[in-house]
Amino acid sequence: MAVRQRFVRRRCARVASGAGVLAFALLLTACAGAAPSSGAGSAGQTAAADGAASEAAAAGDGRDLSQGGSCVDGENVVIAAAGSTAVVDGPCGTVTIAGADFAGNIDSAETVEISGPNASVLGAEWGEVRVLAEGATLNVDSVQRLVTEAAATHLTNVSAGELVVEGDGATINGGEVGRLILDANDATALLTRIGETLEVRGDRNTVNWNEGVEKPAVDTGADNVYTR
Repeated sequence: MAVRQRFVRRRCARVASGAGVLAFALLLTACAGAAPSSGAGSAGQTAAADGAASEAAAAGDGRDLSQGGSCVDGENVVIAAAGSTAVVDGPCGTVTIAGADFAGNIDSAETVEISGPNASVLGAEWGEVRVLAEGATLNVDSVQRLVTEAAATHLTNVSAGELVVEGDGATINGGEVGRLILDANDATALLTRIGETLEVRGDRNTVNWNEGVEKPAVDTGADNVYTR
């Protein structure tokens, strides 16, 4: 009977020992399985961060000159910061003024696009200009073509080959244009010369000029006033 009891105790000890080894093995397996899961999560977070950084880098078109500087070899540049007072020397390619309340000088550029509101810009020689945000004030010596789609654009002493106004409430004070096209309402234009054509397709516009065309080639609006 004593022999049988020792055998039973040894057998139970071996079973208990085997159960401990099995539990330890299962624990190691669980830990090993957890590591790849953590790695996959980190990789996903890294990929998301990289994607966000790529989107941020692609948001602008060119080098940021919010602090001012010079364009190199006609490069494209961006004024991204709000309240910038940058002076940018040209010649530049495309200058994008994206920050609000810009007040500075863009010397010369092939293209200027204003998408930040309340910009006040001086310039010497620009090619194509597009105003997309309201409240812009421009004083530029020479522009090939300027299109404003925004309300309350103010132009001072601008000499333009073609000036297209599509936003209401524009004021044009001084300068001369080849072609003046008003597709808007409540504009006021005081010009020294309109050289080629005057077309008006809005209401309550006032145009005063000294030389050039005798009268509008097109007037499809109402309550417009012309003085030459």
